[in-house]
Amino acid sequence: MSQSYVLLLTLLREQVNKQFLHLYRSLIRSKLDYGCIVYGSARPSYVKILDPSHNHASRLCFGAFRTSSSVSLCVQATEPLLALRRKKLALQYCLKLSANTNNLAYNAVFNSKLKTQFDNKPSQTRPLGFRVEDDLQNLGFKQKNVLPATVLTIPPWFLKHPNCNFSLCCYDKTTTNPEVFNQSFHTM
Repeated sequence: MSQSYVLLLTLLREQVNKQFLHLYRSLIRSKLDYGCIVYGSARPSYVKILDPSHNHASRLCFGAFRTSSSVSLCVQATEPLLALRRKKLALQYCLKLSANTNNLAYNAVFNSKLKTQFDNKPSQTRPLGFRVEDDLQNLGFKQKNVLPATVLTIPPWFLKHPNCNFSLCCYDKTTTNPEVFNQSFHTM
C-alpha cells in the first residue's frame, strides 16, 4: 500500500470515529444522563449496570477489541467515565439550584434537617444534598456568595417589543465614510 492510501484510510477512520461519537453522545449518552441526578443516589452496584453499555459504545466508535481498556477508550474519545459525568451533572444542578431559593428542591438539597440521621447510618444511601456537599466544599462554594436568580413576573409575550431602526442599513460599510454613519446616527 502506498503512503497516501494509508493516510487517506487514517483520515477516513478518524471522520467515521467522530461521526460515531456524535451519534453516541446524542442518542445513547443523553439517555444515560437523563435523570442521573435522581438515580445517582442508587446503590453503586445498580448504577454500574449502565457502564457496560457506555464501554460497548466506546469500543464500537473506535473499532476496538473487547479486551481494550474502557478507561483508555474514554481518554481517546475525550469522554469522562459515567460516574464522573454523573457527579459533574449533579454539581451543575446544585449550583444552578443554589441561585433559586424559591425552587421546591432547594430546601431538600441545601437545608436538610436529616443530616444526623444519615451520619448515624453510614450504610444508608445518601440523598443528593449530602452526596455533593463535600464536592461543593472542595470547589470553594459558599452559599452566601451566590447571587439570587431573578424570575420575571411578567410573561415574555407581554413584554414590549424593541423598536429597531434600520435606516443605517442603506449605506455600504466598505465604501461609506465613518463620519456619515456618525452624523446619521446622531440625527435619529
